[in-house]
Amino acid sequence: METCDLYHILHFNRFSTWMDSTDIKMTKPYVITSGGTDVNEQMENPISRRLLAEAGAITVFTDEAGQKVISVYPELEQKVHVIPQSVYIPERQEKPEKDFPEGKGPNLLLPAGLREVKDVFHIIDRVEGLKEMYPDLQFMIVGESLDPEISRQVKDYEQNTRWFHYIGSLPIEQMAYVYQWADIALNTSKSEGQPIALMEAMYYGVPVIARSNGGNESLIRHGENGFIYHEPASFNELVIQLMENGNLYDQFSKNGKSIMDREFSIEKEIQHFKEIYQQITR
Repeated sequence: METCDLYHILHFNRFSTWMDSTDIKMTKPYVITSGGTDVNEQMENPISRRLLAEAGAITVFTDEAGQKVISVYPELEQKVHVIPQSVYIPERQEKPEKDFPEGKGPNLLLPAGLREVKDVFHIIDRVEGLKEMYPDLQFMIVGESLDPEISRQVKDYEQNTRWFHYIGSLPIEQMAYVYQWADIALNTSKSEGQPIALMEAMYYGVPVIARSNGGNESLIRHGENGFIYHEPASFNELVIQLMENGNLYDQFSKNGKSIMDREFSIEKEIQHFKEIYQQITR
């Protein structure tokens, strides 16, 4: 750490908790990037307060997240910068060894780690109802197992449900094949900072349907490049509308990719961070 010019910290609550249990000293300027869980659930941790107060800059993904930081720590307003995420797409792609479920679809993909905030069962009853119209429907979760109890529930449900699948986590080099499998990508999270999984789906031209929260709404313009649902009861109607209207499906696919290229490019993200790095190391 002594050989660095600056530190870039991700997830201030995790880092501050770890730092408090070690002898690490922050001897160089540092930037903190806050994820969704930090801003939505853990803003007032007193350990985090010290870390944030001494930061050279605090970056968040959305205007809403920036306002949440400022509402708790108004004295830090000048340090807060909004830098939207981008997606990194590796040049080399690898075909997964795991087999994906086959059928006429629709294939519903939920890219999410198994933890409480992701709420992976939020619309599962509604998906069950869709089976009457789409007997070949498949529902697949891809993501890290992070909560033992939720992981147990998912595996139990999988054993008793032929159309429900959990294939664990995959390397980023294999995710292109996951999105090629999907007809629709979902997000059911209670809260989000800015979901990379939805950004990846839009990059690959997969239409998205997502639960209403600040992070999802920072990416999706309802009816233009995806759908936002506010209650599970409206979910089935949105799936049917998208699957039965080829023009709408193509519009969402095209507009999603266009927005990713135009507003969330990796070049823009890199340039923003370079400017902040230069600013805090002068």
